[in-house]
Amino acid sequence: MAERISNLQGDSLCNLEYLLVNLGRNHATAERLIKLFLESHLVLIQRMQGALKSADIPALKDALHDIRSSCVLFSGHRCVDLAKEFEQAVHEGEGDWNSMADSLSQCMLCMAGELASYLEKDL
Repeated sequence: MAERISNLQGDSLCNLEYLLVNLGRNHATAERLIKLFLESHLVLIQRMQGALKSADIPALKDALHDIRSSCVLFSGHRCVDLAKEFEQAVHEGEGDWNSMADSLSQCMLCMAGELASYLEKDL
């Protein structure tokens, strides 16, 4: 697993080395967390999109917080930054929320693809 982790740094959306350090190098737990992200990322995106469409601001804030929390585990700075910017825009009542939601959704999908690729290499 350590060999593959080095390949996911640099221009990648995740830093699995960060995750492993925080888990005391427990590779099995890291893989379980990756699988949990892969199982939940579409639900998180749907929650965000649904809250946006129904103009449910509290639900949108909750979804954005959960997205940010999920991405921070993997040091997914690009997704975390997009979520923070979106949260700030919601707080201020400004910005193009649909565009922000689309950008964040795309970033999460790319992050999930990267994590899925990581797991596939392990098989």
